[in-house]
Amino acid sequence: MHAYLVALHVTAAALVIGALFLQSLAVVMALRLKSEAHREGNRILQRRIHLFIYYPILVVSLGSGLWLALRTEAFDQGRWLHWKLVGVVLLVGLGLLTGRAITAKRVFKPVAMLVHIGIFLVSVWIVYLVTTRAL
Repeated sequence: MHAYLVALHVTAAALVIGALFLQSLAVVMALRLKSEAHREGNRILQRRIHLFIYYPILVVSLGSGLWLALRTEAFDQGRWLHWKLVGVVLLVGLGLLTGRAITAKRVFKPVAMLVHIGIFLVSVWIVYLVTTRAL
């Protein structure tokens, strides 16, 4: 059962990070669309991906991660998990910013790029913490 939950959590976390990265990139790329009809179609598609893929898999990732952390008493194994949770909160916040940017009619390119780069950097930090269990 433990191995199944680890596999579920790692897969869900990878899907969350991938969906967020793709979504933030789509927000940046949508700025290049010339037609308002194309931008509106892109917003509809991205909104559906955000609502029906990102949020459900985020719930699976958070739930399985919390379950594993409590079952393995990972909170007592050093401060790495606390810092990972800070990274997770940052990623969720960046996901909310991406969701807001998808529904917004006006998105500024520097902000969209900063969110995209931020998602990448926070994701790398989380993966580093998990693989090395540093700090």
